[in-house]
Amino acid sequence: MNKLDFMKKNSRWYFLSEVIKLGRLPFLGAGLILYATGAVLAGIGRGYLPLDQFIMGYAIVMPAHLSVSYSNDYYDFELDNPEAATVYTGGSGVLQRHPELRGFAWKFAVLLISVSLTLAAIHTLIYRNPAVLLLAVAGNLLGWFYSAPPARLSYRGLGEVATALTGFIFPAMGYSVIMGVIDTPLILFSIPIMLLQLVFIINVEIPDLREDLLGGKMTFPVRRGVRVSRRVMALSAAAATVSLGLLEFYPHFDPGISFPIIALLSLTVTVPCIYYYIHNPEEVNVRGSEVVMNSLIAFGVLDLLYLISVLVMQ
Repeated sequence: MNKLDFMKKNSRWYFLSEVIKLGRLPFLGAGLILYATGAVLAGIGRGYLPLDQFIMGYAIVMPAHLSVSYSNDYYDFELDNPEAATVYTGGSGVLQRHPELRGFAWKFAVLLISVSLTLAAIHTLIYRNPAVLLLAVAGNLLGWFYSAPPARLSYRGLGEVATALTGFIFPAMGYSVIMGVIDTPLILFSIPIMLLQLVFIINVEIPDLREDLLGGKMTFPVRRGVRVSRRVMALSAAAATVSLGLLEFYPHFDPGISFPIIALLSLTVTVPCIYYYIHNPEEVNVRGSEVVMNSLIAFGVLDLLYLISVLVMQ
């Protein structure tokens, strides 16, 4: 290592950049989309979207979501392989380069969880809305015990269930912050989102198959193989599309929402899932996983933009 590299790696800016990389900030975008989708749905039902409540609600969600990156990298330290990492999978690789940051990662994750729960308690006192505190506790517990002992959900074959539940928790946080309740329309709306979250987690587990198998992480692809995993992804995505269409017949949603339109938008996910199941379903296709991941992001953005247009045009 030359003198310039040594000075760089011992600078405060370098340390800060590594801490930021450890947080994998782009992943916050997915949580924001899910949270905002629930909030906008509630805003449509309520007739307006209070910006102050929206911001305070996300101030609860964001640190909880961010903490997962730090705690997962801490507890998956021995399993993660930076050389096998992709854009969306395999951990940040920061702790493998700088194991001295492991203690910081754990402490910072705990700090973020504490901030989230404190703000949730304050919100509950101000708005008399205990649902937000309950959701914050549930979300933080799922995020922490996804990798942390003693539960280690992702190591015991329960990581997919935990991730699917976030398809309820994220939108429910946004919805309950604005609407003040958790009701039947929210629960029905969250079903296809949970199905798509199941697609998401299995999709990102497939490229990590080898490392997870060697590390004893009992993910769905490890237990059932790539072919069955892609089949479940295709069926889950198709079920999400169908269930979104069926929501059109539930009378308690705002009549301005056209669920057939949202169902058509969801084909951005269903079509690639079916395609990669039909073509080379046994292959650990990193490119295919990236396409499906990008399609999930595209649907989330399009769905949110459509709901915002409904809210604006009320």
